[in-house]
Amino acid sequence: MASITKNIRFLGIALCAGGILGNVATVNAATTLRLAHTFNPGEASYELFAQLPELIEERTGGELRIQVFPSEQLGSEVQLLQQASNGSVDIVIPGYSGASTLVPALEISNAPFMFQSWDEARHILEGDAYEPIFDELDEQYGLQPLAKSWYWGWRNFTFKGTDVNSLEDMAGLKIRVPESPAWVEMINAFGASPTPIPFSEVYLALQQGTVDGQENPIPTIYARKFFEVQDQLVMSRHMLQSQVVLINSNRFNSLDSDQQEALREVMAQLAEENYTIQSEREEEMLQSMKDSGLIEVVEDIDRAPFEQAAQNAYGNLTRRWGEEHLERVLGAIESYRQQD
Repeated sequence: MASITKNIRFLGIALCAGGILGNVATVNAATTLRLAHTFNPGEASYELFAQLPELIEERTGGELRIQVFPSEQLGSEVQLLQQASNGSVDIVIPGYSGASTLVPALEISNAPFMFQSWDEARHILEGDAYEPIFDELDEQYGLQPLAKSWYWGWRNFTFKGTDVNSLEDMAGLKIRVPESPAWVEMINAFGASPTPIPFSEVYLALQQGTVDGQENPIPTIYARKFFEVQDQLVMSRHMLQSQVVLINSNRFNSLDSDQQEALREVMAQLAEENYTIQSEREEEMLQSMKDSGLIEVVEDIDRAPFEQAAQNAYGNLTRRWGEEHLERVLGAIESYRQQD
């Protein structure tokens, strides 16, 4: 009897140990990806990427997990790109202008007056025209896109102390721009003086009159309260700002096909939600700025002369981007518009 009891006790211990080890094995089998971004609380992208871990775990039955590092916790946009390339983080969400520090042709989507609508931009970014550019990014830096069109907004001008109602009104104005060739060439083409200033110093520069104006999407103008120190907002919609979700290629290729599909599908879902949320908030923010009485919103500016002048910026930029890349993108845009 004692022998039977001993055997039962041993079997129970073995089964418990097996269960514990099985659970450990299940946990260990889960793959964790590190995602780092620069978005801050209150921004749609911040909120959506906070939902990503739960969505991915549900979609993959816990086999794939996401660890999110928001608000530049692991570095600036350019630093995160470098970390993703070397594999110390797995997923990053730079703007196309930031990503162009690796492959300059990625900046084509930021060219002045390149796109007429978000649908047109998505068609180009997600279509064949951009594929060779993404191939170059993969070949040289080991990064590939999970979502190619993550909407942020159309960029518009703000000014103080001067009314800008036409291209001629831009002459001689000092305009703050990012330290990027596309912006510098564009402002030069408009007859104004491009003045690169670090983003963290823009509010003070506007307040002190170091520059006459700046340009950014509505969410940025609103969140950074630039409308408090500017008195005119010109809805020029001269550039589209969007992000791209990139993943380390080796890391992505190490996932099984179901996990890869889950990542792509969830990212596509979030990109759609982001556009809806961001578009709605843009309207609310614009109305709030109008209601503040601090800034006049000019919505009926004649864009055609600006578009024509912007063509002069493409000469130097073509050498930076590569003529073949630019011509292919422009050809795809022309084909898209002819279909309409």
